[in-house]
Amino acid sequence: MAAKLLGFLDRDAIVTELNASTKEEAIRELVKVTVARGFVDAKHEDDLARGCLEREKKGTTGLGDGIAVPHVKESPHVKALCGAFGRSKQGVPFDAIDGKKVHLVFLILGAKGTAADHIAILKKLAGLRQNEHFLRFLKEAKDKDAIA
Repeated sequence: MAAKLLGFLDRDAIVTELNASTKEEAIRELVKVTVARGFVDAKHEDDLARGCLEREKKGTTGLGDGIAVPHVKESPHVKALCGAFGRSKQGVPFDAIDGKKVHLVFLILGAKGTAADHIAILKKLAGLRQNEHFLRFLKEAKDKDAIA
């Protein structure tokens, strides 16, 4: 079995260079990846992107230190807990709490009944953001396999 980033993101859900230059574009680009991977039906793509953006209005998911974790919990449009990871060398303005651009975006889409796993992943990411070696590795890794 192939390695998975944080135990739930496979290599094909990794974007090594996001095209996005805004928060909304980054979220939409990563939701599109979940559709391409078959985790989400294409007809729900807009609803999920909107759900992530609505969540952002309640408070940014830009955690600081170059990380953002846009997410939707307990969505009826998601088959199983899934997500995508995107990296941006130039950075994306994400209204992060430290005011800096975000370079690592972890999208998490939770299905019904996955709240506990969803919260566990959020906690893991919050802890990892304090690990400068891990963050530097993700920013500098050459390809999807290295990241995964």
